[in-house]
This record gives sequence, C-alpha cells and structure tokens, in this order.
Amino acid sequence: MTGTLLPGTVAGDVLAPVRDFDRFLGDASDPSAVISTERSIELDERSEFPTDTVAAVDAWGLQRYYVPAEYGGLLTDAIAPLLMIRHLARRDVTAAVAHGKTFLGSVCAWVVGGDIAARMAAIAVTGDPVSWGLTERGGGSDLSHGTTAAHIADRGIRVEGTKWPINNASRGRAMTVLARTDQRHGPRSLSLVLVDKHEIDAATITYERKVATHGIRGADISGIRFRSTTVDSANLVGPVGHGLEIVLKSLQLTRPLTTGLSLGAADQGLAIALEFADTRRLYGRRLAELPGARRVLAEAVADTLLAEVVMFAGVRSAHETPAEMSLVSALVKFLGAETVDLLFRDLTHFVGARSQLVGVAGAGAFQKAARDNRVVGIFDGNSIVNLHVIVNEFGNMTRDGNPPDLDAVLAVLRPGYADRLPTSALRLVSRHGSSMLRALPGLVDMLEAKGASVAALAPARRIAADYRALLDEAADLPRQSQPDPLAFHLAERFALTFGAACAVAFWLARRGSIHGPLSRDDAWLAAVLQRLSFRLGGDPIDNDVAYAVTEAALEARTSGVVTLLSDWLG
Repeated sequence: MTGTLLPGTVAGDVLAPVRDFDRFLGDASDPSAVISTERSIELDERSEFPTDTVAAVDAWGLQRYYVPAEYGGLLTDAIAPLLMIRHLARRDVTAAVAHGKTFLGSVCAWVVGGDIAARMAAIAVTGDPVSWGLTERGGGSDLSHGTTAAHIADRGIRVEGTKWPINNASRGRAMTVLARTDQRHGPRSLSLVLVDKHEIDAATITYERKVATHGIRGADISGIRFRSTTVDSANLVGPVGHGLEIVLKSLQLTRPLTTGLSLGAADQGLAIALEFADTRRLYGRRLAELPGARRVLAEAVADTLLAEVVMFAGVRSAHETPAEMSLVSALVKFLGAETVDLLFRDLTHFVGARSQLVGVAGAGAFQKAARDNRVVGIFDGNSIVNLHVIVNEFGNMTRDGNPPDLDAVLAVLRPGYADRLPTSALRLVSRHGSSMLRALPGLVDMLEAKGASVAALAPARRIAADYRALLDEAADLPRQSQPDPLAFHLAERFALTFGAACAVAFWLARRGSIHGPLSRDDAWLAAVLQRLSFRLGGDPIDNDVAYAVTEAALEARTSGVVTLLSDWLG
C-alpha cells in the first residue's frame, strides 16, 4: 500500500509499544534503570560494549520491530522502530547503534523478499545481531571497487576477502556481504551473500581487532576476514549481479531511520542545555532569561524540531511515496545529520567548559552525545555522498511536471498508520524529484491562507523565492562527471529548502494534533523557518520568537524531551 494512510491515529495503532519501550528503559538519572547515564559514561570511558543494556533490550524484544510482519516480525509502520531507536539513543547512542545495526544488516533481504527474507527473519527476530558487510579498507564510500569475492558453484558460494570497518563484525551472528561475482567492473559485477556463522566452518573466518573511535567508543567497530568461507547457494540475497542495486535501494530506507540516532543525541544535548540555562544564575538572573542565551537556546530548539519533522517526513515518505526515496533519503540524511552537528557545535560554546568535562552535572553525558553523533553522520553515506546523490537528481528535480497535489502531500504527514513497508516500489532514481519539495510554493500560499503569523510567513516566502532561484541555477548548471563545488553548494541549499517544506507541511497537516506548550501558536514553526532562512543567508531568529519558543521548550522539558510528536511520549 502506498499513497493512503489507514484510518485511525498513529498513537492508537502503532505507538503504544513505543511508549511501553520508553517506560521499560526508565529514567536515565536512576542508577538502577536499564540505561543509566552514569553507567553509560563509565562504559564509554573504558570503550566497553554495553552488553547488559543490549541483552535487556533483546529480552524486551526491540528486534521484532526490525522484521516485517509478513516474515513473522512486528514491523508494519516504520515510525515505531524509528522512535524506539530515538528513545534508546537519547539515553545512549552507543547502545542504539549496537542494537539498531541489525535492521541495517537485514534490510537488503526485506528489499529482495521471498525465501531469503524468511531466512533472515528467522535470525533477526531472535535478537542475534546481523551486520552489513559493505566497506573495505582503502575503499571509503566507493562500494563499486570492492575486492571481496564470492565464487558461485553447484556446491555453494565461497567467499574470500576482508570487510572493514564493520559495526558488529565480531559480535554479529550473520552478515550481509557485498562481494564481487564478476571481475569485470560494472553495475552488475557485485552480489550479496548472507553469511550465517552458525552454518559455516568457524576456522575459515578471523577477525580484525576493534577500531578505536572518537564517538560510540564501546561499539564493536571491527573487521572480518573470509578464507574460503562456504555457504549454501540459497544464501544469495537477490539475483547474481544485483548487489549494488539492492544496496542502493536499501539505503533509501536506512538513511531516514538513522536520523533517529542523531535526534536521540539532540534530545539529550538539548535537555542538558535547558537544565543548565534554567538553573544557572548570572547577573542575578536565570541564564535562560538573558537575551543572548535565549537566542542560542531558541536556535537549538529550532534545530531539534527541524530534525524531527524531516525525520518524520522521511520515514512517512518511505511508506507513501517510495518511488521518490532515492532523493528524499539523501535530503533527510544530509539535513538531519548536519543540523544536529550544528546544534552540538553551538551548544558546546553555550555550556562552556562543562561540555568537555566528565562527572559534572551532566557534562559527561553532553560530551559523549556530541562525540557519538559525529559518527552517526558517516553511517549510510557521509555528507559528501548524500550531496552527490542530490546533485545527480538535479535533472529530475528541474524537469517540468504537473504541480503536486497539495492535499496528497499533506496526507503524508497527517495522523494515521501504514500496514507495511512497500520495498518493491523503491526506484534507483526519482522521476520528478520530491513532491514535498516541489510543493513548497503552494504550501507557503496555504500557510498564509491558514492565518500563520508574519514571523512564520516572512521567512517562508524568502525560502520559497530561494527555491525558485535554485531551480533555475540547477537547470543551467553544466552536467559533469565530477560535480564542482557550486553543484554541492546548490545541493545543500536544496536540502535546506526541503526542510522548510517539511516544517510547513507538518504544521498544516497536524494542527490540532500537537499537544503541550509548543501547540499554543506557530512560534515553533517561525523559529524553524527563521533558522533555515539564516542558514540560507537571511536574518537570525528574532527576539520575540526566541523568547516564545524557549519558554515553551523550558516548560516541555519536564517530560524529558522537546517534541512535536507528543503522542509518542511514555
């Protein structure tokens, strides 16, 4: 099913287990909770894997939400596992990365479907980790020139080579390995093979030691070497030679989902900054009352809410407009990761020396979340890779087409639920880019008709004008095999305008369904749009908006997180 949300509210149909999971994890300030801040910092300082946490999450059954319902799991609407990963990451990004990798490792099987998906489901649903063997030493993000080989014969598939660095390479039970099945380089030279360690000769694999990392220090980032490792011929994931195509389609699903990791980190960083501002006194006043501090907090709130609406639009688009996900997934991943990086850069200066300390009023948690988030930015393609994807879609984005149906665009973000993830509808390239992005001018007109404030309308109009200019610039840009810096600059601006479209569409689609302090007016929308306008070269958030959104965030933080998706709180 695509294009139509099933009736009912999201909360009533798929979010009850999300809230249950939040309650299960408990209060991170409590040393006895499943995840405690104190314990997470201790493990991080020792670069130790969060074994007890992952085991507890397995026992609860989070992994069942990584497996589509048609293969025996509980995955219907992808918003559920995404929000669960967010809950996990706002307590400890390392634990979320370690556990969530199973979805990334198994997603190629969901894209292919059939018997291999059923075999993968039987592994993943147990809680046994599944990793994704894509990268190799010296190859960077270029997957097309990997040297790991898979030799297919009547008696099975023999795998030779090394994958590095890989999350859960050592701890994982199984790995989806991208391997060369044709020595001639080309789009059909790579295939995917499921290597289940329970089914192979253990003597044919060795491990490369854990890599020391700046963030997610405790995660198992290591390598694996295959020496004539033989698996059954039924372990081929998809047709021979279709490995790269399947990976590229799978990334369209994993990129939006990894934004849950960044957003969880942002939740933690923002909560610490708000607590600091609300309790710190300077010049006889709360720090939060000083205009300069209030602006920094407002920008951080705006960044968090932007990342949230972009994340939500991305995962909802995977259900409703899957044929656009080649572009949408890159826009979401680039903008989400970059925005949260910006949040931490600004809040590091705001929190000051405490941002670099351990064991002082949440300072250790702040610097850990900041470090962990920097690693998330390179998962499933770093910023340059995602910008390159956007550049490659310029021709589709600027192609003349029928104006998008605004009601259909808004329907993507309205309350409702999806009954499955339509992986068969994914495409390698979009036809006309993103309908959400193309709808921006019409959405801004609708914003005015619905009585939005001048504070929100003014930046919305500036961004819509910038979008029209971007289309002209991109259309005039010469097509080159290697994009020049101007192309990447335009791609970044397209991502920012996409964020504006998501924010405006979210406000229009979900007015009345947002609860809490942020629902009182459109201050949150004004803050997000003014922040985006500033990043596009406009003015910063004005004082009135900064005051309103900061006060709302300070009030909302009593629930533990500042969010527009208030129905998913535990």
